Amino acid sequence: MIFDLLSVLTASIPIYIARNSGGFRLTLLIGFLLALLCWYVCSVYARLWNTRFHISFVHHALCGLAGACTLFFTVLLASLVHTKEAALASIDLWKFQLNNDGGWANQTFARAYSEVKRLGIEDFSKVPPPGSASSFIPTNHDKSRHKAAFTYASEACRHFDVKRPFLSKVVWSSPGVPSETVFQDVHRWHQSNPNYPPSRAIDIAANEIRQGLEPQVPRVVYLSRMAVAFLFVLVQAVPFGLIGWAAYADIKFRV
Repeated sequence: MIFDLLSVLTASIPIYIARNSGGFRLTLLIGFLLALLCWYVCSVYARLWNTRFHISFVHHALCGLAGACTLFFTVLLASLVHTKEAALASIDLWKFQLNNDGGWANQTFARAYSEVKRLGIEDFSKVPPPGSASSFIPTNHDKSRHKAAFTYASEACRHFDVKRPFLSKVVWSSPGVPSETVFQDVHRWHQSNPNYPPSRAIDIAANEIRQGLEPQVPRVVYLSRMAVAFLFVLVQAVPFGLIGWAAYADIKFRV
């Protein structure tokens, strides 16, 4: 989930640069000034309890790390206004990856095959099993058509839940698509076409995810800002903590 969260957060930065280059330059300037302030505070704060503590080259490097993190998080925080676009781009990328995932396609085909066969309304006597080049899913009845399409849509949602854990928790608590949505699409397709393509079921899943994300955008932005604040404190705790520990150790050494 952390990787998915970071990918959404960092994806908002190039969108910010493209949409508001002037604002980005101003943010860089502010971030640079804050980074200098952070470096200064990091280099002197240990003297609050050890006035004779001298900053070494390594400690200056840690102060520089704290300053660089301040610059990065300043830019990141300003970029979060484009979190919605970043989230939608992540969904589009997932859809592209899913459509080109041969392993998932084979596994889902086998699952849809078994689900339709379990209905007992189609003739599988001359149908090769999954894994054969000529294998197919007979769908001569509406019920079997719906079952095959719904299996693909549900498995696509499950795939999204695994590959995009942060966004999936925002959009819904358990992956799934309305049965009626799938049924209507299958019915419309078979009015003029013979075989229902799995890509349409994937499109249904992606559209459901998009529609579920739209009303949750304020929550995505809020959670993203909370996550950035938490990560900022967590990252800054490393250089500040190491320098503080070194200053404390120096006191013990002198004593």
